[in-house]
Amino acid sequence: MTQHLKLEPSPISQTHVDKIFSPVCECDTNAAHIDFTIRRADRLRIVVRTPSGPVVVADGQFPKGSVHVRWNGHDANGAVVPDGVYYAVVHMQRAQRTIDLPNPIQVDTKPPAIVLVSTQKDGGRTIFMYRTSEPAHGILFVNGNRRVFTYGARRRGRLPYYGHVSARSRLVLAAQDLAGNRSAPVRISH
Repeated sequence: MTQHLKLEPSPISQTHVDKIFSPVCECDTNAAHIDFTIRRADRLRIVVRTPSGPVVVADGQFPKGSVHVRWNGHDANGAVVPDGVYYAVVHMQRAQRTIDLPNPIQVDTKPPAIVLVSTQKDGGRTIFMYRTSEPAHGILFVNGNRRVFTYGARRRGRLPYYGHVSARSRLVLAAQDLAGNRSAPVRISH
């Protein structure tokens, strides 16, 4: 019997769980997506373990194939959970199995801080050098419009702006971390 269980494929495959999110941001990353495939139809109870107890994310019958659920980062009482790492657990009634998904889910509710280090003029562009408190994307707003969003999330970076900067231009610097939290805006005086 034990040998048979070792050879049997897992009832869950193709697991994908969002690594980090912020339940307090008004952004695309305000919930964690938990996706996987089940080999057979089953009654599933999907929970996330939190310090105040398990939070039921889904409880019902699922057909064979893809399962897509979301966790909003709240506990069973509706409060936002503390920052930290959480894990999802899948209880399969028909298969009589409980599977701890190994993928960690990090909750991050704290926005990064950003500081302007220097500004340089280089031909037709202005380069804003900045530093952040954690890996984050740099963002430049000109007259209220987002003009630059860095590709990489780093602690130090450069925001090159190729547009015209006049004395009347309102320049604002911000940072957005990997969870989607955005820093307080920093006005750039020039």
